Amino acid sequence: MSRNTILFATFLSIMTILPGMSLAKNDSVGLDDVIEILQVLTGANQSPAFNATGTWAVQSSPDGNTRTGEVFLDMTPDGKLTGYAELTSLEGLSSVTGQVHGLSFDLEMMSEFGSIIVHGVASSDGQNITGAFHFKDNVDFKIEWDGYRQTTVTSNGTYLYDPETKKLKMTFDFGTSEYTVSEFTQTTVKLNNQIWKRNIAGEVDRFIGVWRNTTAGTETIITFKDDNNCSYIQIVNQ
Repeated sequence: MSRNTILFATFLSIMTILPGMSLAKNDSVGLDDVIEILQVLTGANQSPAFNATGTWAVQSSPDGNTRTGEVFLDMTPDGKLTGYAELTSLEGLSSVTGQVHGLSFDLEMMSEFGSIIVHGVASSDGQNITGAFHFKDNVDFKIEWDGYRQTTVTSNGTYLYDPETKKLKMTFDFGTSEYTVSEFTQTTVKLNNQIWKRNIAGEVDRFIGVWRNTTAGTETIITFKDDNNCSYIQIVNQ
């Protein structure tokens, strides 16, 4: 029996449970109709059931040692995801692309050191996520993970840094702040009296990356991007 014949038979057998599905023009049944219905049945065409935009804390324990990370996501109304991540499971700052369908989502995280494929599902309230991931070149070894949405206060802005004068200016909607850089290594910068750290070593006098400062139990994250844009995220819950 041919593949198209099998798909056609499958299509006819499920038509009774999808009476609202419209057929192709002139009520003819084609392969495209079958594919569309199979996508509906598997949830691939579902509209997003939660807003994934935000900051997510994630962890996994594949070998008994906990590995952590944070994923920063932006979602469009149709469920397309973009963002970045910093994970101990994947070296380097990762770019993130993906899609939300219903409460499920698929992501690809890619850094200069490799990439991982992530499948997950959110809780009904959209606050917790669980799933599994595998490295792109090793689909047989899947690692389970879980995470939760962090409560944050986020602002987006711009920055200018002059390495000669050691002056940094950041402008957000709540105002402009200017700092004197008195120390700058691959992983540490001192802005006035504040010490900021980045987990991934970068170039001295070049801010690109994710920087963290923890004071009195409150974590603040500033991400500096190539285009002189930056984001300021204060994590409320730890």
